[in-house]
Amino acid sequence: MNFAMDDDVLTLVESIADFFERRGDASAIADASAAGAVADRERWAALCQMGLPALCLAEPDGIGAGVLEATAVAEVIGAALVPEPATGTIVLARAWGAHAPTSEFLAGLCSGSQITALRAFHDVVLSPAGDLSGAVQVPDDGVTDAVALLARDAYTAESAIVVVDRATLPAPISRTAVDPTRSAALVSVDGVEPTEVLRVSNPAADRMRREHVLLTAAELVGGMQKVLTDTIGHVKTREQFGRPIGSFQAIKHKLADMYAATEQARAAVQFAALDCATNTDAGSTSVAAVARWVPRSAIDLFEEAVHLYGAMGYSWEVPVHLHLRRALSIRALINAGSIVSHRRSAAIPEAV
Repeated sequence: MNFAMDDDVLTLVESIADFFERRGDASAIADASAAGAVADRERWAALCQMGLPALCLAEPDGIGAGVLEATAVAEVIGAALVPEPATGTIVLARAWGAHAPTSEFLAGLCSGSQITALRAFHDVVLSPAGDLSGAVQVPDDGVTDAVALLARDAYTAESAIVVVDRATLPAPISRTAVDPTRSAALVSVDGVEPTEVLRVSNPAADRMRREHVLLTAAELVGGMQKVLTDTIGHVKTREQFGRPIGSFQAIKHKLADMYAATEQARAAVQFAALDCATNTDAGSTSVAAVARWVPRSAIDLFEEAVHLYGAMGYSWEVPVHLHLRRALSIRALINAGSIVSHRRSAAIPEAV
């Protein structure tokens, strides 16, 4: 297997990371999460100008990157806890561009004029009359304009990508703020008519679902790397008994375990990305392993980091808890997607 990534994409990864660093987005997002207004249209517009949504679109309209390169971008997104639907937009643009490369919707998606959040973890039902049924978890951030869903045709059992205007959705059934950087609401789509319907094959829908799960897990890997780096910096400066606590053997062992977990998670995601590129059953199996293992591994690492920060780790002063909340939210989102009972063998097991 060839794990080498395109140099142009790696340059884009560095540019996005530098963009976040110059703006201080990681700190700004952490601070804003306490107030509730986290998503930022200006940040999203800038990311779109850098070409993020068009990452996996074929040239000359896009950058032409593969899923492997997209995981590197997802890591940068996860490290900064970006609240906007970055990885979902990459997957949605790739899938839409493969079927309708010149559509008006795709142009708006890539330009950032319409912020569309993808929820491809499970299906809703598309009736012969053209309306939907089911319940989905959608962003509750005040800036998302539309939500893209995978739908199953009630008559033909074929698949479709449907886009729903956020303003047409009814009042939420419930709200959750487990992850304050990405507040969400459970809403019913019964009787809602989508603004866009793109018919796709069942294998294409499965591929889209796998890529969505994979890049969402890659965000967690970026968070793991960020927390590991910050924790190492903390134990080098925090002193106890006249010595940096990082000099204690027990602390070194914990950090070594965190490093190993991060590298294992990254390797699992990248391996699954290459499997996905082959469009074989191996891709389904690899993504299933990622969905099951990476969220649990991330949660364990973030919980360990909280302990290594001591009393500070339990406060809002240290953003480790935000990464922990993101991991808990992602695990719940993957579980809630009824992926376990999906009708085809491409199903992705529950992430326990």
